[in-house]
Amino acid sequence: MADPLFDIKMKHSEESLLAVSHMQYNLFCTRNFVARSILSAVVLLIGAYNFRHVWGLMLIAYGSYLMTSKYSASNHQVRKLTEGFKKAGEELPSSRYRFFDKQIEITYRPGKKDEETLDPLAYDKLIKLGEDADYFFLFPHSQGGYCIPKKALAGKENAFRDFVEQKTGQRFYRRRPSPLQRLMERMKKRENEPEHL
Repeated sequence: MADPLFDIKMKHSEESLLAVSHMQYNLFCTRNFVARSILSAVVLLIGAYNFRHVWGLMLIAYGSYLMTSKYSASNHQVRKLTEGFKKAGEELPSSRYRFFDKQIEITYRPGKKDEETLDPLAYDKLIKLGEDADYFFLFPHSQGGYCIPKKALAGKENAFRDFVEQKTGQRFYRRRPSPLQRLMERMKKRENEPEHL
């Protein structure tokens, strides 16, 4: 067999599991998101109109919560999952993804005693593609997906994106960070910059 076009190792962290979970919500829970957004807007408007009353202020608080807590259920599930791994004394999952011309080979726990290679995954089995600032996400179904760290691509992110889009006939959905997330990312980058005297 020919060498893979991309050979990527992935070691999950709580951050990467949260990223998969959030992208899964973005891609597969559109109705829920739309309904939640409409409800929060209505509640906020009623609360703003009646802000002089205590119950109006309570509606504003509830509307704000609805608007900002769309990932609360997925955050809770990921925390529960990571705590389970910690309690069991196990590491978070690791994978190796080898992208060939016709298929993807996925190995769980590469290099470990319990290493497991799954059946090859054809590109036409991927039903949704997602991307954020740090990862690409490949979903063969709505119950879960694969997370590819951009760092592991070592500058070949555009080539990888083009390759997967061409093979699947789909486009990557790009989640745009909120203004607060952009500010946090900027601050994180500044912390890692060398100090100038």
